[in-house]
Amino acid sequence: MGKPDQSSLLQFHSMFLNATAHSDKKQFLTYYLIAAHPGCTEHEMKNLKEFTSNNLRINPEQVQIFTPLPSTYSALMYYTEQDPFTGLKLFVEKDTNRKIKQKDILTHKSFYKKKSSSKRLSK
Repeated sequence: MGKPDQSSLLQFHSMFLNATAHSDKKQFLTYYLIAAHPGCTEHEMKNLKEFTSNNLRINPEQVQIFTPLPSTYSALMYYTEQDPFTGLKLFVEKDTNRKIKQKDILTHKSFYKKKSSSKRLSK
């Protein structure tokens, strides 16, 4: 919420890889990913998994399950189940097992390999 879109990350990622290629340093990017943020369903986690796999070429290993912190818009969204700017109803995952499932979607290594191999078989 309130973050730039994917194109900003991809542009930064490209600039980082280019700068790293021209240096004598071995450098890596670390991404801060959150599962079960207010407004996110398993569908959004699947989309994020696909984005990280296809565009960033990573399999996320460090994913935090959302924890509401005081005095943040995200906490307000979590407790009211509304978008604070529009007042529209918002999906908020509050079931612990389903939160874990959202995290597992992001961290599971073969989540998209199965999808890719089934595409290959159908061609």
